[in-house]
Amino acid sequence: MLEIFVRVNREGTPLSRSDLIFSMLKLNWRESAENLPEFVRQINQGNTFALDTDFVIRCLYAVSGLGTKFDLDQLRRKDNVEKLRANFQGCCDAIRSVVDTVSRDCWCSSSGLLGGQTTLVPFVYYLFRTPKHELPTGQIEAFRKSLYLFAFARPFSRYADSRLWTFIRRELAPLAEKKDYHFPFERTVWWVKYWEAVTGFDERLLEHNISLTLHVLQNLSTNKAHYERNAGQVDHIFPRSVLRKKGFEESEINHFGNFWILAQGKNQNKSDKHPADFFSDVPDMEMQRAMIDREMLDYRRFSTFAKNRSAKVLEAVKKRLEFSDKDFIDPEES
Repeated sequence: MLEIFVRVNREGTPLSRSDLIFSMLKLNWRESAENLPEFVRQINQGNTFALDTDFVIRCLYAVSGLGTKFDLDQLRRKDNVEKLRANFQGCCDAIRSVVDTVSRDCWCSSSGLLGGQTTLVPFVYYLFRTPKHELPTGQIEAFRKSLYLFAFARPFSRYADSRLWTFIRRELAPLAEKKDYHFPFERTVWWVKYWEAVTGFDERLLEHNISLTLHVLQNLSTNKAHYERNAGQVDHIFPRSVLRKKGFEESEINHFGNFWILAQGKNQNKSDKHPADFFSDVPDMEMQRAMIDREMLDYRRFSTFAKNRSAKVLEAVKKRLEFSDKDFIDPEES
C-alpha cells in the first residue's frame, strides 16, 4: 500500500521527499517512528538550532554512505535500511557532539545564524568518524574556521544535495578511511572559492551573512530570548527613511557598516530619532563593542562613518575568529 501511495504521490501534489522517506523507514524499521521524533525533541532543548527530522535523515544518509539527498529508492534495498538502523545511535551521538562543540567552541547555538541546518551536515559526518565522536583538541581552530567560512559564504543554501556530498566524498571520507582526524580547512577554503568565488575574508563575505557578522562583533548570545521584547533585531544606526530622503544609495544604507543588533522593544521605540540623540545614553562599553563612534553620528558624516566602521568591523571579526590573509593563499599560486 505504501508503494502504491509513493508512486501516486510522485505524480500528483507530492509530500516532501523526507516525509516519504520517513514513511518508508517506519515501514521497514518500526522503532524509527518513535526514535527519530524523540531524538529531535531532545536535541533541540536548551538551544536554537531548531534541528528537524529532515536534518537527521540527511545526516543518517551521509554517515551511512548513501549520499545527502533524500533518495527514496535507496530504501528499496534491505541492506541500506540495515545500514541506517546500525548507524542511527552513532549518528545521533555525532549530532549531539556537533551541537555541544559548536555551542562551546564556536560560540553559536543557532543554525539560522550559521546559514541553515545544512551547514552542520559535514561536521556531523566528521565527528561520526572521529574516536568517541569527539573533536580532537588540535582541530578546534580548523573546525571553527571551516564552520564560520561555510556560515558566511553559505554554499549549501543552494545545490545542497550535490555540494554536501561532494565535500564529504572528496575531502572527509578519504581522511576518515586513513584514520586521519584533522579537519581539512585548506580544502574548505578551496571549495568555498570554487563555489562562491570567495577569495578572502573581506567585506563582501561579511555582507553574505550580516546577522552573523553582528553577533560575532557584539559578542551576543545566540540563544532564543525568553521575553519577546528582548529578542535581538538587526537595526539601522542611521535611520533608513531619513537616509533615503537625503538621497543615499540603498547599497550604502543597508551595508553592514550601518547596522547593529538592538533589542526588539528598544528598536520599536527608536523610530527616526537622530542617532546622536538615541545613542546619548548608551554606555561607552557597548558603543566600543559595536564599533560606533559617537563623534561621527552626524548625517553630514554618514559616508565616512559607514566606511570607517566597516573596516573596523571586518578587522574585529577577523581577529576574533582568527582568520588571516594567509588562509586564502593558494600554495600553488604563492
